Amino acid sequence: MTDFQLIDALRKYLWRRRYVIVLDDVWNVNAWKTIKYAFPDCNCGSRIILTTRISNLAESIENTSHVYELQPLPENEAWTLFCMKAFRGEPKAVCPPELEEMSRDILRKCEGLPLAIVAIGGLLSKKKNEGLEWKKVRDCLATELKSNNDLGSLRGILQLSYDNLPYYLKQCYLYLSVFPEDYLIKRTKLIRLWIVERFVEEKQGFTMEEVAEEYLNELVNRSLIQVVEMNYFTRIKTCRVHDLMREIIQLKSREESLVMIASGTRISKNEKVRRLSIHENSEEVQSDMRFPYLWSFLSFSSHHSFEHGFRNYKLLRVLNLDRAHFTSFLPELVELIHLRYLSLRWTMIRELPESIRKLKYLEILDLKRSSVSSLPSGITQLTCLCQIRNYRHNFQSSLFFPDTLGMRVPSGIGRLTSLQKLGGVEVNEDYESVRELGKLTQLRRLGILKLREEQGMDLCYTLERLKHLTAMYVVSLNKMDFLQLDSISSPPKYLQRLYLKCSLSALPGWIASLQYISKLVLQYSNLKSDPLKALQKLPSLVVLELRQAYAGEELCCDPGGFSKLKRLGLNELERLQRIRIAKGSMPGLERLDITACTVLETVPDGIENLKNIEDLVLWEMPSTFIKTVERRRG
Repeated sequence: MTDFQLIDALRKYLWRRRYVIVLDDVWNVNAWKTIKYAFPDCNCGSRIILTTRISNLAESIENTSHVYELQPLPENEAWTLFCMKAFRGEPKAVCPPELEEMSRDILRKCEGLPLAIVAIGGLLSKKKNEGLEWKKVRDCLATELKSNNDLGSLRGILQLSYDNLPYYLKQCYLYLSVFPEDYLIKRTKLIRLWIVERFVEEKQGFTMEEVAEEYLNELVNRSLIQVVEMNYFTRIKTCRVHDLMREIIQLKSREESLVMIASGTRISKNEKVRRLSIHENSEEVQSDMRFPYLWSFLSFSSHHSFEHGFRNYKLLRVLNLDRAHFTSFLPELVELIHLRYLSLRWTMIRELPESIRKLKYLEILDLKRSSVSSLPSGITQLTCLCQIRNYRHNFQSSLFFPDTLGMRVPSGIGRLTSLQKLGGVEVNEDYESVRELGKLTQLRRLGILKLREEQGMDLCYTLERLKHLTAMYVVSLNKMDFLQLDSISSPPKYLQRLYLKCSLSALPGWIASLQYISKLVLQYSNLKSDPLKALQKLPSLVVLELRQAYAGEELCCDPGGFSKLKRLGLNELERLQRIRIAKGSMPGLERLDITACTVLETVPDGIENLKNIEDLVLWEMPSTFIKTVERRRG
């Protein structure tokens, strides 16, 4: 029969009958679109159940009355299932005390996945010399998955998810094996690495970051990556890989010479290693080992020694040295002329050499939370640079909110016209540098620190030229310095995040016109008029923080105000006595922070209307206020 004949026959058979159909492991929405015509809806109480690994496929099926997301087994149920399988020969399937610690270690790797618990528990039940045999399974699970026939079905089902990936996602997914076990992978770092590794294909009308984020979301939708934390803007903040999938992709990435982990497995001198990853428990890479084909070296260890340096890695393109124990820049790094990515995060390096100009293909320089306070003039010759990331924090002037420190940039920074992200530029008395930043017309993110009052006009001049800006961080030299920001006639209209840490005579009128602004932080503004009134109509605002930003006694929000707001922070508003939230405003608010508002009398009037609020965080509030919210009398 053809497909159409089969559909027609099924339809005739099911007509006027009550049925239950289960479609197991659907991979493609088109498969459903083809077969759905075989199932007539005659209002007989029939049901169709689909299972799939792809979450957006479940959501895209029309007429779906309920999508049930399967959760991992709870710890106690997982333990019961494991014992039933692993100790089926024991009375009541009880785990012997001497094996409990090892059993729980093995069970932890299953992470509540019933299929894995059953398969691995069944394998362990056949092990005779229990202690030593079980230790091998715990320590070498990847080898067992690869070679043991008892785990064949588990291996096949897990690998099927990988095999079904489109070609452009396979390398991206295998690349996740560079990260250590239980490592929380930040979305931003992963995206940067995918891009410099050239795994991300260009797509007209999208930035490379946007395409890479699409890749990440697709892997999440296919249940291959677990989301650990989402931010308030419904974007992935951190993620991780299930331990069993990680074992599989480590094997696969080594087979394909994509990634090598410097662990207990010895590296053959003849092995063609493209990417080498160092974890906390990794063995030292021997100084006599040469990796002539090495493209990427990623260290995730704060204990690893780099005594032999990087002279043997002439083809390196990616070098990640986060938290490495360096106090000075290694001279041989400037000889790695193919470098595209250099991360020196959390290192003690204080300055970069003038010879950094040799790294002419460098695209991303990450100095975040390092001790680098200025950039050499040689940096202005690196015309491929897309990102310079650098800032660090301390708590000198505020108990609650850190000061942001950045770096001084040399004259000529305007030559780097490919820059899209430039963080933490300290301008101080360098008036010309503020205007020169206006030449960086591709900037998406900009941080400017230590601005003086008289530089406000120069800043306005620059901002009018940065049409693509989506995030801006502005900090005055002293918190009492007023910055005049009113003279911007056409602000960056795609601005999504804005931090203003300075005194303001009034809230700049153009802020209320920002249609895409989703996060706004005002600090030291000391405004005389109610900022909630001015900001409540912003259609996309999700997070609003006021830190020493208002000098009035009352804050009010009208009905319908702040339609998208999820988090509101009111911090160190020393004269604030009352907050009034009208019914129908802030309908989606999830978190309210009130910190050191020393004369505030009670929680906001109207707080009972905030049906979605989950967290009320009170910090350094007077005892009279705390009594009004205590359980017995609040």
